[in-house]
Amino acid sequence: MPFGRGDRAQLQQVLDQLSRLATEVAAVKQQVADQRHTLDQLRHDTTSAINSGLVDIRSVARDTMTGTTDLVAGPLTHVSNEIVAIRSTVTQIDGQLRATACQPTGAPEPAPAADPEPPSHSLPGPDPEPVSSPEAGSETEAEPSTPDAAVLRAAAGIAHAIVEAHRDTWAFLIQTAGNEQHFHIPGKVDDHEGFVSVRFSGPSLVAAITSLNHIAQTAANPVTQAIASHIQQKITTAVHEIITHPSTDGEGKPVRIVIDDRAASADASNTTTAA
Repeated sequence: MPFGRGDRAQLQQVLDQLSRLATEVAAVKQQVADQRHTLDQLRHDTTSAINSGLVDIRSVARDTMTGTTDLVAGPLTHVSNEIVAIRSTVTQIDGQLRATACQPTGAPEPAPAADPEPPSHSLPGPDPEPVSSPEAGSETEAEPSTPDAAVLRAAAGIAHAIVEAHRDTWAFLIQTAGNEQHFHIPGKVDDHEGFVSVRFSGPSLVAAITSLNHIAQTAANPVTQAIASHIQQKITTAVHEIITHPSTDGEGKPVRIVIDDRAASADASNTTTAA
């Protein structure tokens, strides 16, 4: 016999040890797998928490920047509008001072006194007719006409209007109507590369129409008259559309007044010519 009892017992012990080692190795492998799974879960949870935190931080930062922009843009727009209104007032006062300076400040010099004793051969005649002065003629000039009352009533009923124009046109409108009692300077003006979009109410439109009408008829500068007349015509045309085609549904769109005249395209011109 190659193996005796002692050899078999020793071999059995070796097999038992190998079995225990295999069991321990399997247990270690399971522990390693469990730890790896735990690490993966921790890594996933940590990544998710970091990403969620970054999203929250971005959201908070975005909200903070938006709030800061609103807080800064609002007062800046208000200050800008106030500056435009003050500039308009200064311009009007300067115009009034210039007009006052151009008027005669003194009374006309009296005519030379006649001889105390007229010649004996002179005959009495009719009293001389008074000579009208240039000032008297200016007082009889017709006062500027007022806009149509129906247009003003229709404009007053507009709850929401949007005026789109160039920044310079908006500045002219502020200078013209900024001092009117019922004109409300908007707190927010959307500016897109020099083209502004401003929200108007009915009272502001009425004040703009009356102010522009007055400037169009009384301004000494023909350029000022032309600008005021053109803007007034644009607003009045939009109001006439409301009078002619009033809205009957409950959800009407805001009145849109665009001051941006352009020539027709080449295709449209060709079509019109061919017709």
